[in-house]
Amino acid sequence: MSAPQSSARPTDPPSSSSASQERLSRGVPASRFRPELHGVRGLAILGVVLFHLFGAGRVSGGIDIFLAVSGFLFTAMLLREAASRGGVHDVGRYLARLARRILPPAVVAIAVTTMAGLLILPSTRHHQLLTEARASLLYWENIELVSSQLAYEAAGPASSPFQHFWSLSVQGQFYLLWPVLAVLAVLLARALRRPAVHVMAVLVVLVLGASFAWALWMRQQAPEAAYLMTSTRLWELAFGGVLALLGARLTLPRPVRGVAGWLGLALIISCGFVLDGASLFPGAWALWPLLGLALVLASAGPQGGLQDPPGTAARLLSTRPLAWVGSIAYGLYLWHWPLLIFHLELTDQDGLGVLDGAGLLVVSILAGWATHRWIERPTAARASLAPRVPLTAAAGTLAIGAVATTIGVIGTTVTLPEGYSMAGVDRALHPGAAATAPGADPAPPDVAPVPAAEVLAADRPQYYDWDCRQSQGGGLEASEVLICEDPDPPASPTATVMLTGGSHAGQWQHAWMMLADTYDWELIIADKSGCRLQSTENARSSSCAAWNANLIDAVAERAPDLVVTPGTVMNRSTESIEDGAPQRWRELRSTGAEVLLMRGTPRPDGSVADCLAQGRESGECGADPSQIAAADPLDDLDLPDGVHTVDLTDHICPDGTCDAVVGNVVVWYDDSHLSTYYVETLAPLLDAELQSDVPQLFR
Repeated sequence: MSAPQSSARPTDPPSSSSASQERLSRGVPASRFRPELHGVRGLAILGVVLFHLFGAGRVSGGIDIFLAVSGFLFTAMLLREAASRGGVHDVGRYLARLARRILPPAVVAIAVTTMAGLLILPSTRHHQLLTEARASLLYWENIELVSSQLAYEAAGPASSPFQHFWSLSVQGQFYLLWPVLAVLAVLLARALRRPAVHVMAVLVVLVLGASFAWALWMRQQAPEAAYLMTSTRLWELAFGGVLALLGARLTLPRPVRGVAGWLGLALIISCGFVLDGASLFPGAWALWPLLGLALVLASAGPQGGLQDPPGTAARLLSTRPLAWVGSIAYGLYLWHWPLLIFHLELTDQDGLGVLDGAGLLVVSILAGWATHRWIERPTAARASLAPRVPLTAAAGTLAIGAVATTIGVIGTTVTLPEGYSMAGVDRALHPGAAATAPGADPAPPDVAPVPAAEVLAADRPQYYDWDCRQSQGGGLEASEVLICEDPDPPASPTATVMLTGGSHAGQWQHAWMMLADTYDWELIIADKSGCRLQSTENARSSSCAAWNANLIDAVAERAPDLVVTPGTVMNRSTESIEDGAPQRWRELRSTGAEVLLMRGTPRPDGSVADCLAQGRESGECGADPSQIAAADPLDDLDLPDGVHTVDLTDHICPDGTCDAVVGNVVVWYDDSHLSTYYVETLAPLLDAELQSDVPQLFR
């Protein structure tokens, strides 16, 4: 009798399950440390910090590289884990690892920044500060910035100390989305009997293509929103993912590695000097720094940059100084921006000198090192803890932080008056512009002005809440003329008045509302933010020019009796008439409407609400009267019949001064627009001018 045979002889074919697992994991990038990548990460963040400190609003391209590096690291890691488990992902372990790595430094930075902001920033900014603290803590700061219509621009005293959290929010949202993509890739690969890396590559390329196309379109439609949106940035993360999936194939032939590495490094360093990334990214030009990253990675040898020959870019990026910067990069990024904003606020500066910038750089580096040494490293050392421990701590921290900031947001929410702003205000104590009328008594002294600074900061004309303003900029889709209808028109209006030509026309809404109520007029508004009546020469490329071209048809269709628009513009330097505006006025007149040109209003240098909240004097917070021309520029024009002018400058800047408070009423609510409170006190003076200049309006 023969001996029994073993059931697992070497000559037996592998089981179907092991063969399937082998096929699934074939080609998945192996886990290995890439010192040159760590160096690129440090160089990218250092570039971000230096350009924030010294770049005057220019963008380094470092954030784009940082996002791509995250895509590189997480794509490979998530696919390895999903493939090794057959498409099942250990969500608890993954989230626990994220919580240990990214949450403690962020929570500390958010808490310190919030407390410092409450002490340093004026009370008018506390509500937005707490709103953004909550958004940063919960990783939706980019969404908050878009909804708040805040632009990512050069740092100034009015910038948010949490503004830099937009990119961390994009990363946080990516960290939650990408595991789903990895698991989906593995499940599809199992069903198709293909290696997981092939399916993942297809999915990542599809995400890259869709997001890239969306970014190009959004760059034309809403560039400020496009800069901050996760959907327009996903392609950069996916770009890094594609590089990761190439694995060992992402290595150039030895003869060209040296040149390619230095070319890639040159692209990375030169980006902020050559390109205006703030206006070009995340469109096609963002490929400039990303191709630099790809060339650097492809130039490194298979053993990593430390084993490459001296004099190569990969070797340079793998050296200890850049590795050290890469290690403290997260903390450096977290702290540099609030330090910059608070410094500008405390010194009342719009930018940094060389010495101040150098000092802030040193402090930021020290803060980044301290964060790495005493927060990041200790929490990383606790990797052996059960996932429930960091997850419970993270959930509790986020819950407490969200509740605390929400209480603060509610507590700082301002209740605005319903209806007219001056309703219920004692006009004897707060006459506003009435105190500037000839023969009027001066306003009583020692009376606190209205409104309070916190209310003033939230003050806006009523139509801002009606969802009928055309957005600023954008593509030709943003050139449609939207009409803000009168919410309570008279049954039989005696006249129809249209305000048009940007927010400096809309700022007069409350005065015209009062007159409309008195004389049974219908009041409608057509406002494209930031767009005055001007030349239509660029109507095929400029949404403002196209909106101007479309306005004439909209006016002809609505047939108002009077169209009211600013006649001049004051931009803190000189007063002028917009190019092409007189032609628009003639076209408006040709529709049969009378036209009223209201002289432009001067603009303060900064937010009046913030200035008054800081306890400064009215004269310090107002506008420079030198921007007002000695004679109204409209007086020098030969205007057609039916085109009238009104000049209320003497009631806004009486006696040649432009104080922030006149007649115990605050004149401006920000650095540009008249407050609704003061505009309402101007209504009787506007009425008198109209009675004289446009008597046909009063039937």
